[in-house]
Amino acid sequence: VILFNFALVISIASWLYEKEPHVDARQVIVGSTVLSAILYVLLGVLGAMSIPHVSENMLETFMSGVYGVSMQWTASIFALFIVGLGIPLLCVLCRLNLTGSGLPHSQANWMAVYMPFGISWLLYRGDLVTSLLSWGGVIFTSLIAFVFPLLLALQSLRIGQSDPGTILVYGKRLAETMSNEGEQKALYVLLALSLIFIGAAIVGNVLDG
Repeated sequence: VILFNFALVISIASWLYEKEPHVDARQVIVGSTVLSAILYVLLGVLGAMSIPHVSENMLETFMSGVYGVSMQWTASIFALFIVGLGIPLLCVLCRLNLTGSGLPHSQANWMAVYMPFGISWLLYRGDLVTSLLSWGGVIFTSLIAFVFPLLLALQSLRIGQSDPGTILVYGKRLAETMSNEGEQKALYVLLALSLIFIGAAIVGNVLDG
């Protein structure tokens, strides 16, 4: 869940395509990430203090009505508007990324919309969907959102690519003074941390299984 919540890199390419030219991409991404992290911690702590024992699928527990009608309604609204309506949005973003890379619209529709929905409906029985989301999130989200972008950045530095791109990751002042070797070292540190956290998530999934 934590890895998925910070996997905004999946939608950044589409957002950069749609945003207005005057918008500071770095400020928006850093600010929203920091604010989201603070809210995650606050909500997690307050939730744990108020409801110490919940099932693995916390949303399902809230929607069952055990904690009252108000909790049941708010959980149902959250499931519809945040979880349910967020899926078509991600499909649109994925399709936009694929078509922007030159893929025909028909193939992009199949890969971003029809195929994921078709596979998920076939596995939507009992605990299969939970296992699919759990392992799929750990493996595919980890690779797409954390590992592959860092590897691509390292490869671009190795071939001598000096263009900082649309987003100044290190800030304008530091980007002007940081050397190619310094950027590579920073990326290797980030890659090592990502692999450690991904490994911890895999171990947690194995132990829970």
